[in-house]
Amino acid sequence: MERMLDKVLLPVDFSEQSTLMLECARELRELGSKKLTIMHVAPKGKELSPAENSRLADMQLKLREANIDVKLMIRYGDAVEVIVDEAEKEDVDMIAMASGGKSRAEAFFVGSVSFGVIRKSSKPILLDKFPELEAGKSHACRMGPHLFRHALVSVDLPMCSNNIEELFDTLCERGLKEATLFHVIDSSKYNVGDNQRFADVKLGLEDIKKRAKGRDCRIATHVHFGTTAYNILEVIKEVDASIVIIGTKKMSNLRGATLGSTAEEVVRKCPIPVLVVPC
Repeated sequence: MERMLDKVLLPVDFSEQSTLMLECARELRELGSKKLTIMHVAPKGKELSPAENSRLADMQLKLREANIDVKLMIRYGDAVEVIVDEAEKEDVDMIAMASGGKSRAEAFFVGSVSFGVIRKSSKPILLDKFPELEAGKSHACRMGPHLFRHALVSVDLPMCSNNIEELFDTLCERGLKEATLFHVIDSSKYNVGDNQRFADVKLGLEDIKKRAKGRDCRIATHVHFGTTAYNILEVIKEVDASIVIIGTKKMSNLRGATLGSTAEEVVRKCPIPVLVVPC
């Protein structure tokens, strides 16, 4: 996790959402990213047109003009499998994807691809959220410094806490401005009058706060009682979060078998970008 932002894989198609991710990607450089790989996955047997090849080359050129070390990769096959496999081969630290986009020619960053990558990849995945764009309208860029303005960090004590803490430390060192360490005491497992559980959770969050390496990051702790996904989604507005960081627990030992219901609900319903961390 120490290199979390150094090498980033950015899958792209030819939708407007992909273009926005590309424009935003240059902001990652300010957060310490050193190498960016743009990757387009086309179906087997489909040759890219000269216009499509030109667009990909133009994407690469624009990022090079922004002093980003970038390379272009074109692969063929199933989008999910190719993205997951190339992320491992390239040993990237993070995959950055758009969610909600759909090109006229083919659906690429729809839920099936996004969730397929999240379920199968061992890499942290930054999933930006773009609504379906009306003709002639574009969406504001959210990546870069203001993406990491205020992170809502969902800490699942004790599961996932180590992975989340390592990633959180990296972000604090790289320029995260503010963070809320957040835990929901599950009402299906505990009683609201379980004072010991509340005390243990608060102590655990305070310990993570004390160990945080980025001293310029303002850190608060928050504990709620109830349903985890619901409370995470509700507290976004309360703390004015710019991104949610959440761990993903697999439901079986089979690689990519299924995603934990809490993480899946948050990813589906969250109105702001989500950074998912495999546990």
